[in-house]
Amino acid sequence: MRKIPHLQTLIFLFAANIVSGFSQGVTMLAIPWYLVQSPDGKFQNAMMVSIVTLASLFWGIYAGTLIDKYNRKRIFQTLTGVDAGILLTVASVGMYMGYMPLPLVVLVFTATIFTYNVHYPNLYAFVQELFDKSYYAKVNSALEIQGQTTNFIGMMLAGLLLGGTPEWSWWPEAWTITPWKLQEIFLLDGLTYVLGFILISLIPYSAKTRGKIDKGSMVQRIVQGFHYLGKRREILIFGIASYVVFFSLLIMVQVAAPVYVNDYLKEKAIVLSSFKGIYALGAVTAGLLGLAAFIRKDRPVQLIIFLEIMAVATYLLLAGMQSVAILLVGAYILGISNAGVRILRITYLVRIIPNRVIGRVNSFFNVINVLMRVSFSALLAIPFFSQSGNGGNIIYAMYMMAGIIAIAAILLYIMRDRFPQEPEEDETPLPEIPPKVPVKA
Repeated sequence: MRKIPHLQTLIFLFAANIVSGFSQGVTMLAIPWYLVQSPDGKFQNAMMVSIVTLASLFWGIYAGTLIDKYNRKRIFQTLTGVDAGILLTVASVGMYMGYMPLPLVVLVFTATIFTYNVHYPNLYAFVQELFDKSYYAKVNSALEIQGQTTNFIGMMLAGLLLGGTPEWSWWPEAWTITPWKLQEIFLLDGLTYVLGFILISLIPYSAKTRGKIDKGSMVQRIVQGFHYLGKRREILIFGIASYVVFFSLLIMVQVAAPVYVNDYLKEKAIVLSSFKGIYALGAVTAGLLGLAAFIRKDRPVQLIIFLEIMAVATYLLLAGMQSVAILLVGAYILGISNAGVRILRITYLVRIIPNRVIGRVNSFFNVINVLMRVSFSALLAIPFFSQSGNGGNIIYAMYMMAGIIAIAAILLYIMRDRFPQEPEEDETPLPEIPPKVPVKA
């Protein structure tokens, strides 16, 4: 049995995670806001998100193997080191040129997305090595709350840096902030990553010896996951229908919300940052509501339907009412809905699907979700949404997302009594894909 975790380890782990979360959050707010304010920016942002999201699908599956294979502290150091180098270099180029070239903006966005796809899986694997099993739940819960709280604070600060001081009568004159240029924000984020690298280096750590690593290809995992689900249509429908709120939130945060705030509401960056920050508070609320009680009563499907209906109503209100107050209240509701569905969904799937196939099943669901996001992001790049002067049409994207979630909720309701309540003891071997045979010259 390992000893109680040392206070020093906790302090440096939390500090490093706060720094990394702050840098990622500021960057992911700054780039879409910067792009949508230019005439072609809505098209550029939608296509950037679509292409990078598709690329992250392949990277995300490969990243799992990296986490299992290499020293997890070194992975964190490599991620923060590479991000620091990219951001500081891009910021220097931008300051020298006096503006930010689009390819460099895309480079920073891509690096941030790719880092995010490794950061959290590696973080939870890192916790497994740092602490005794009896501390996993407490440490992971604390990291979740800390991450969302950091997100809230980071978003609010990022909004002030991007848009300057809001024109509110009660705002203290001494706190007046002029808007920062994108290269200045990249410089701040780059320096923050340097601090993160230092904090990670101070964490006491000794890597464990691990067992055999699953090196199955992406195609193998997807095909095997589909083979398992093909004979269990109810689980297939549940897995996809319960994933749509997450799909809509990523579209909202990365593509739709910047256009909605800038073109439809005609507001500053502080409103966009407030949307993302209050969404984070909603996610924290979902974790504190005690959803485990519903899981113990075997009612996760009913609650997921209710949370999806909440999301549908929110998107309809956002589309029908041009109000900052509605946007911020909607952000809180969407935070509760998305986080709540995620907690209930993964708890149900882990309970029903055997451990031997859960990774491959999740890989299949992840592919479906990514393809949905890629398709919808590409849809928002068409002239109806992206052409200069058409930004107000973003409300029709809200209607479409409400429709998709409503269809999912109806499917779940129709099949609510057909979803299995206990795991099947099925040991049927999954299909193996033969390795490629090298062709002789």
